[in-house]
Amino acid sequence: MPPTRLLRSAEIPQADSLANVRRVLEALSGGATANEQISEQTGISLRHVGYALAAARVLGFLGEDGAAVTPAGRALLGVPPGSPDERALLRRAIAACLVVKEIAPDLLEPAAPTREALARRIYRFTAGLGKETARRRAQTLLAWRTQVLEQQLPLFAKRPGR
Repeated sequence: MPPTRLLRSAEIPQADSLANVRRVLEALSGGATANEQISEQTGISLRHVGYALAAARVLGFLGEDGAAVTPAGRALLGVPPGSPDERALLRRAIAACLVVKEIAPDLLEPAAPTREALARRIYRFTAGLGKETARRRAQTLLAWRTQVLEQQLPLFAKRPGR
């Protein structure tokens, strides 16, 4: 279902790393109040802190004020990083995300949408966004997909010496 409104560029995430989104949430829940403090505590560049904050808002982990960690954000921080529980929480947040529903409802389907198909949708439904920026934002959504889908174990264990 395409959006019934023109999306704003800030609604389309650009933070590829969901681990960085979590680290930013940890800094906020630990008392950081300014982007500079978050950057200093996490080692994430100031620009990427901004991307992670925007992604956290879009995913429902931060309130609209950009400072208050929501119950969903606290739930994320309550599970071990990199765990199946974390991936499940992130997957649910992505599936529930209004922007993802509007421009990438097939993001978590077994057959992934292509970067080009996502970029076309993003470009078409986002005000003032260039084609290359739309491709970059499509890359972010596909990176999220990769990070939250179940990790498969190798079919055959490697033997020593090989």
